[in-house]
Amino acid sequence: MPATGPMDREAEFGRLYEAHRAAVHAYFVGKTGDRQLAADLMQEVFLRAWQHLDEVAGRPEDGQRGWLFTVARNLSVDAARHQRTADGTQRALESEPSIRQDSAAAPASTAVLAAERAGVVAAAIATLPEQQRVTLTMAAAGELNSTDIGAALGVPAGTVRYRLSLARRTLAEALGDYDDAQEEEQ
Repeated sequence: MPATGPMDREAEFGRLYEAHRAAVHAYFVGKTGDRQLAADLMQEVFLRAWQHLDEVAGRPEDGQRGWLFTVARNLSVDAARHQRTADGTQRALESEPSIRQDSAAAPASTAVLAAERAGVVAAAIATLPEQQRVTLTMAAAGELNSTDIGAALGVPAGTVRYRLSLARRTLAEALGDYDDAQEEEQ
């Protein structure tokens, strides 16, 4: 339904943005692992949506989501290419362990343990295959259900649930290994 005036156009864009921003942002966080880059890419998706608002607004809800995620996929591919080209040493840096455990000093407080456990989870998420990482992020950060994630990614909801199960199992194993190491130190 084409907008008839500036206020209608702004209202339609606002509705589109509110309906899809969390899912688009979660998708980019899962793809890039970088919240700031994800926000920048999300902004670009919605800039393009604004530029093509008459086309996008005329689609049914699932068609709007499909259009947004097609643009998002294309932007994530471009961003990945740019990142690989811009900094060839990035992979070497990412392969370095980001969490170092100091065996000489025991954790002093619950806050330290919580921060260490969060680091373990972050490191484990970073090692997940991209499909699992994107799916997990869309579920957790985007607060989407398996049907919505499946529609956005173009896969069946059962596949989404399977990917989530694998990702959660990997995270649980990483935390279990960390907790076991902490118990051995005590």
